[in-house]
Amino acid sequence: MSEQITCSNCGMLLYFGEEIKRRLYMCAIPSEAEVLAAYGNTCPRCRNELSEGTVKVDITRRARYGS
Repeated sequence: MSEQITCSNCGMLLYFGEEIKRRLYMCAIPSEAEVLAAYGNTCPRCRNELSEGTVKVDITRRARYGS
C-alpha cells in the first residue's frame, strides 16, 4: 500500500511512499507527525498550519498485475 499526504488547503504534496504505519523495518520516517514536523508544521506553499487534522491522507492499494 502507498500513502500520500497533501495540504488540505492548497493540495501541495508533502509525502508519497510506502504506508508509514507498515514501515516497521525502516525508521527514516516513523510517523505522520514527523513528516509534518520536517516542514515546521507549516505548508511551504500556502503557509497553512499543518497538523494531522489539517492534512489529507490517502492510502491506496497497489494494482495487481496478472490473472
